[in-house]
Amino acid sequence: MLTFARFLADAAQKGEVVNTLFEERLFDLVGILGKITDPLMAQGVSHELVGGLAVLVHVEEVDPHSQC
Repeated sequence: MLTFARFLADAAQKGEVVNTLFEERLFDLVGILGKITDPLMAQGVSHELVGGLAVLVHVEEVDPHSQC
């Protein structure tokens, strides 16, 4: 999993601009999502993620290099 520090380092190397307030909170949210879903998946518990975060996760799985 990509860490926030690695994300910032990669962006800096590419000369990209990053909204650190937004991106850091997004990384935190995805981390929380992993803490919730990993145990459910390990136990075979059916679950779904809905809403905007579900769209983000889907887009990342389809094209992890997208600029959304």
